[in-house]
Amino acid sequence: MQPLTSDPPSPRGFGDARRFWERRRLEYNAVLAGIVLVWLVATWPHFRPALNLVALGQMLVLALLANLCFSAAYLADFLAQGLLPQNLWRGLRWTVFVLGMLLAILVENYWIADEIYPDVEHGAGLAGGIKPMGAMMATNMNFPAPLAVLGFLAAGLGLVASIAAALIFWFARKPKFARRTVVAVGLGVVAYLALLLGFSAGSRDIALAPGQEKYFCEIDCHLAYSVTEVVMKPDREATDCYVTLRTRFDETTISPNRPPDAPLMPSPRDVRLIDASGHEYAPISTAGSSLVTPLRPGDSYSTKLEFRVPTHVGAWRLLLSTIPAWPDHFVIGDENSWLHKKTYFALKPANRLAI
Repeated sequence: MQPLTSDPPSPRGFGDARRFWERRRLEYNAVLAGIVLVWLVATWPHFRPALNLVALGQMLVLALLANLCFSAAYLADFLAQGLLPQNLWRGLRWTVFVLGMLLAILVENYWIADEIYPDVEHGAGLAGGIKPMGAMMATNMNFPAPLAVLGFLAAGLGLVASIAAALIFWFARKPKFARRTVVAVGLGVVAYLALLLGFSAGSRDIALAPGQEKYFCEIDCHLAYSVTEVVMKPDREATDCYVTLRTRFDETTISPNRPPDAPLMPSPRDVRLIDASGHEYAPISTAGSSLVTPLRPGDSYSTKLEFRVPTHVGAWRLLLSTIPAWPDHFVIGDENSWLHKKTYFALKPANRLAI
């Protein structure tokens, strides 16, 4: 009589993980695509203005980001394979998949309902996440800010968790899993940098005419800045340039989740006057309201900035940007990210008033 034996355990490793997760990836993408289709059918023809090539390109990028986030499941799988018994880590796979799917559904519906649906009504579509003002819309981002921040946080947490997992595998004498984790981390870093530099490469320098506004995203609302007056006072040695900058809290860009009367403390801003050769000049004095004065929806104030520049230099531009804390360099689509082009306020000769 032959002794009863149990079935041999399934082999662990990348191949086993790939067979499970790539099948789930098809289901994951089908569910997310189905949600978009439901929104389109249920609200038609509301989204008709957003069906254009620009929107299609951004949706493809978002799909790539969603799949990049999905690929993080491999890291959890390798960690579970190396530390848990087979019966536990196979069950953990389904737990990770279900929780990840629910999170993706939540983020997708939030983004469509909060960032896309209200703006299509005003004609902005998927192009920038804000309502256009006049004929031109300019922001400090060329990628939806909530997703950019979420992607940055997810990438940072994933990197830390992956390095910790690789160290755990190494000290647990599981070098094969440690190497696979490092390879997965490397692929994730390359993909994130490709998106970061890709959106920078797709950006362009923009010069705004007097009165046109530059929007800064504050995640759940937007601030709009515009140059309302430029006065030049030349003398023999240099020219005093006085620029009046208006700050406005656009109440039409408030998220439904934000209290309608909640004040907003603007992020710190950096202001530079730039000449034709690229030399930058900092303001030597300011008057009026500080650029970090809190506002309520619909409020605005003016700040007068004084610059002293050489008289012979022309073609000045004003650059207003968020003070570049180091995370901004790694946020996809942020104006301060690596190699990203800028949006300037043009101070043209026709707008100079000699005193």
